[in-house]
Amino acid sequence: MGLLSGKRLLITGVLTDASLAFAVAERSIAEGAEVVLTGAGRGLSLTRRTARKLESQPEVLEFDVTSDEQAKELNTWLENN
Repeated sequence: MGLLSGKRLLITGVLTDASLAFAVAERSIAEGAEVVLTGAGRGLSLTRRTARKLESQPEVLEFDVTSDEQAKELNTWLENN
């Protein structure tokens, strides 16, 4: 049982496997967390591609922090899943 077992983390900024956010996601998964990644615009496709390099395949959701609508949709998704 890892330090983060039973926890769900929302991680932004996973664009490449060299990013700090990727290392955080990787370590969080190793510690038992369920990880959800977000990306926006062109970065969303990069996030999806990079997510495939993680041990477990996290959900990748679109989230532009400047969009109130996407913030509400993300919140709804997190509450229901």
